[in-house]
Amino acid sequence: MEKTVLIVTAMEGAENLARALSREADAIVEIARSRRAALARLRRGPVTALLLDSALSDAEMTTSDIVWQNANGAVPLEIPLSSLGALGVVRLLQSVLEGRRQAETVGRKQAAAAVAEELQSTLTSLLLESDLLSRDKALSPDLAEKARIVKGLADTLRVRLRSECRDSPPGLAPVILQRAG
Repeated sequence: MEKTVLIVTAMEGAENLARALSREADAIVEIARSRRAALARLRRGPVTALLLDSALSDAEMTTSDIVWQNANGAVPLEIPLSSLGALGVVRLLQSVLEGRRQAETVGRKQAAAAVAEELQSTLTSLLLESDLLSRDKALSPDLAEKARIVKGLADTLRVRLRSECRDSPPGLAPVILQRAG
């Protein structure tokens, strides 16, 4: 995924910082010279990170809160850009973006595991109920056949889930296999 960083600053030399960030963070870097300009840019599309210079004048009508409200999931950082220097900003941004990437990876794995667990629980219930139903002697032959069909479909689904789990992240595979077995 291509990263876009929006720097909101009026400081001299912002272009140098933008070039350093672009090179070191492998990102497209844009500069907005005011909060109002940042707000206009954010309305055009999302950015990965938003670096707001804490040295910006508070006299501006557009507040930082309005900018944050329109950041749409961007990593928000309000920092003193000039005192950190280019290297400090690069390190901070890389650290924050890596932390976000790791958090998103963990979140995706947890969501996948929760979905897999729910599917396996439902699948186990379906297999058990269809097996019990197909063994019922009082069941008409037509209903017994339908119960066997449902069990066959559930078995097929279990096999498909097992084959899918081979392509899953390592943490997810044991959850799927344990529940489906």
